[in-house]
Amino acid sequence: MLNRKDIFALGFMIFALFFGAGNLIFPPELGALAGTQFLPAMLGFIVTGVGLPLAGLIAVAWVGGGISTLANPLPKFVSALLTFALYVAIGPFFGIPRTSVVTYELGVVPFLSGPSQTSLVISSTIFFLVTLYLVLRPGKLLDIIGRFITPLLLVALATLSISSIINPLSPVQRPAAGYDTFTDAFIQGFLQGYLTLDALGALVFGVIILHTLHARGLKHRTAQLQTVTRAGLIAAVSLTLVYTGLGFIGRNSFGAVGAVDGPSLLQQYADDTFGTFGLMILGVAILLACLTTSVGLVTAFSEYLMTFSKRLSLPVTGIFTTILGFAISIVGLKTLLSIAVPVLMFLYPIVIVLIGLTFIRSFLKKPTLVYRTTLFVTAFFSLWSALHSLKVLPGALTAVYKVFPLVEQNLAWLLPVLITFIVSSSIGHVSKDSIPEKRIG
Repeated sequence: MLNRKDIFALGFMIFALFFGAGNLIFPPELGALAGTQFLPAMLGFIVTGVGLPLAGLIAVAWVGGGISTLANPLPKFVSALLTFALYVAIGPFFGIPRTSVVTYELGVVPFLSGPSQTSLVISSTIFFLVTLYLVLRPGKLLDIIGRFITPLLLVALATLSISSIINPLSPVQRPAAGYDTFTDAFIQGFLQGYLTLDALGALVFGVIILHTLHARGLKHRTAQLQTVTRAGLIAAVSLTLVYTGLGFIGRNSFGAVGAVDGPSLLQQYADDTFGTFGLMILGVAILLACLTTSVGLVTAFSEYLMTFSKRLSLPVTGIFTTILGFAISIVGLKTLLSIAVPVLMFLYPIVIVLIGLTFIRSFLKKPTLVYRTTLFVTAFFSLWSALHSLKVLPGALTAVYKVFPLVEQNLAWLLPVLITFIVSSSIGHVSKDSIPEKRIG
């Protein structure tokens, strides 16, 4: 087992990997919209924005592998296709270039006379060179991110958050439409946390965590599971505190700023409260948040590419992934976003169901039947939802889709999946066999 100091460092590393650009922006928006219904909205956000990613990390440690291991009961080609789609979608075609663009737009542009292609190229070049430098030192990720970068990030965020509580810019406003009651606000927060897509990242980052623990000498699944759980709880508490603090910025600034979007709230609050120094603090926070996420995603995708051939090494795949992310960040991100978001929304319910099934797999008499039927229904409704969001469905199919419950919440898949699971899992008898212990090599 790692000592207490190392476990805290690992917890901070997990926090930093999860806390990216979207995580910085969603809570202020939620706080502004919720107003006096801030508490239930934030509770809902924490359930899906913190609870689901934590469950994903523990699931990875539980089975000793990423999404391909979680999907073992599925046909091999389905598992391989699902793994490929997940890594590509949250890697070079979405997550990686987005970290650079958000850093530029929120951390660099405020100090320029205006955005330009030249400044974007320079910013992205520096950003990805630093990313590559950290990626090529995988054995030092725990020390670099967990011991140095994350504490700086937490100090910057704490400075902004605490000041918003001590020195609010405006009185708390009435909740926006859709946030009127405790239940309404909780559901809205639940959906905002759901849309962070961090449960997808958990299956990618979880593999990095296992490799880090393996390098530290923890090779048995039980030891890894215990360590990941403890460090994951530290990360979860840190995320909860940070999200709440950022939510207070939106809650206590909306009346003065007027804008609801997270970037405007954060920039206006930092500027009004601390002036240029405040914008510098915010810029540092954005840079560190995006950089750690970029390092995690580039590392994960590079290691995934290495599984295709023993001839591939981390320097080769790391450089390739970084160049690809850089190229997309400066030429084609907006076009890809219109495609990537529906793809991510297709994958997200599948990942949620996979995580849930992981913890009960050993108690299912016929896990193959349960997995294949339940995930088929999940994929069917997720695809239906993605096509609906792209507005490519015929009118008749759109009308049928809107009949299902929870369509407006992007949860039309939930009830059919629950019914399918109940029916398929009731076939046969319950088996209480546990998952055998094995070494992770």
